[in-house]
Amino acid sequence: MRPRAAPATAVSGAVVAEDQARADFYALLSRLYAAGPDAALLEAIAAADELHAETRDGAALGLADAWRALKAAGLAMDAAAAAQEHFDLFVGVGKSEVSLHAAAYLRPRTGSVLAELRAELARLGLARQTAASAYEDHLAAVLETMRILIAGGPGIDPRTVAEQNAFFSAYVASWVISCCDAIIASPIANYYRRVAEFTEFFVAIERDSFAIE
Repeated sequence: MRPRAAPATAVSGAVVAEDQARADFYALLSRLYAAGPDAALLEAIAAADELHAETRDGAALGLADAWRALKAAGLAMDAAAAAQEHFDLFVGVGKSEVSLHAAAYLRPRTGSVLAELRAELARLGLARQTAASAYEDHLAAVLETMRILIAGGPGIDPRTVAEQNAFFSAYVASWVISCCDAIIASPIANYYRRVAEFTEFFVAIERDSFAIE
């Protein structure tokens, strides 16, 4: 996604540390679903700090455990093997093993899911990058949109929590866990099983956090 001119409803101000951390996880997951991780990214994930659950609820503990497992997978995974797994799972020859497009999981209210998403992005002042090869309903693009709504970007300020929640409910919570379940169930998923497990816990925590705002 790339920002158009910032709409009048954008919220000015610095991004607080908690929101920046959320945005960083969205950015990381977007990158991992866009393409297989290179050696530098695998090393960076493996070297990252542990997550410590501030509460004892299942989602928080699950997120910390899933992050630990993803870090360990980064130590064991070869970048070339990760790239091949990404291709086999999400691109394939003729048909992918698992679709990363919202249209494969959602029923459109009117027209098509992609058209509806494009209309929502236009309302938010966002548009697909000219050089982007993936459609706007690709998981990587959807997660990148959430990053921009939280942290902003060149020419656009962070959006309100209400707007973040509206986009999250319609285009993340509504299908991403089903997509991750399909990845986890795939017999050819190895590294991306860990990515999907972490994604599920992260999305669950985001959903619960929005519910109490």
